[in-house]
Formats: sequence, structure tokens, C-alpha cells
Amino acid sequence: MRPKTLLLLAITAFVLLATAAVATGARGPVEDGTLSVRDGRATLTLRMKGGVIGRFARGKLTVTDSPVDGGTVVVRGAERERNLSDRTTVYSGSNIRFRIMDDRRFVVKIHAAKINASAVGRGDGTLDGWGDPEAGVFFDGTFSLNDDGYRSIPDGRVHFDLASPSAG
Repeated sequence: MRPKTLLLLAITAFVLLATAAVATGARGPVEDGTLSVRDGRATLTLRMKGGVIGRFARGKLTVTDSPVDGGTVVVRGAERERNLSDRTTVYSGSNIRFRIMDDRRFVVKIHAAKINASAVGRGDGTLDGWGDPEAGVFFDGTFSLNDDGYRSIPDGRVHFDLASPSAG
């Protein structure tokens, strides 16, 4: 075939494939999402792959990791540590600091006051602030999800996805 004919066929094939991808609504890959909690008085649950680092003044941290070892769970300052099963451990007390990372899915639940934490990875979770305007508790901290601005932690349980669409 002649070079002009080959070039025309290649361009036509590219345009047809691009049109088909747009028509089917194909989305790009999902990148890691982010969550940041500042001065939180809340219950936070994360089901994710990635990493979480943080601290809280007083409360409880429950970690359920994957059945295959390979992740990192570091908890400092816990006054009490209780193993619920081979995979689930509850840490409680004051001034707890933690770092949890795994490339497999793990679950972290924080039920505490003065939470300062950051998470990077993929998954989902819930956030439930302890604010109660009828009891005079108006501030239960702030959070930022997937690079959005900080806003008040909701007073009722809210589900969220920890992932942001690929920028492309």
C-alpha cells in the first residue's frame, strides 16, 4: 500500500477508537483519594488500601487487617490493647498515635475526641460527628475529602468514597 493510504487508515482507526471510547463513557483509572480530619470529635470508619496516620486525645482505635501479613500497624500510647480475633485489635486510652499501611484492604475505626488524621489510598468510609446543637455542642471538627476544602464534620453518619477521578 502507498504511505498516504496507510496514514489515512491509521488516522481513521484512531478516530473510530477514540469516538467509541467516548461513546461508551469509559473512564480513566482511579487515583488515590485523600482524607484529612482536624480536631475531630467523631466516629470515623475507613475500609481502604493505602495508609492512615494520626493521633487522638482520648478514645478507641479498632484495626482489622488482611489475613496475609505484610501491612504495617504501629500504635503508640495505648493504655489498653485487646485482641478480638487474629485479625482485629482494639486500642484505647489517651494520646494515642498510629500509623497503618497495607496494599491489601484493611478496616480502621476511630471513635475518639481531638482526632487529627490523614489517609491516602482507595476505598470508602463513614464519618459521624458528635455535634449536638440541642446539647450545646456545635463544633465537632473539620474534614477535607479528595482535595476539597475543609468543612464541618457532619452531625449524622455520612458515607464517602476515598478516590478521585484521574486528572487527564
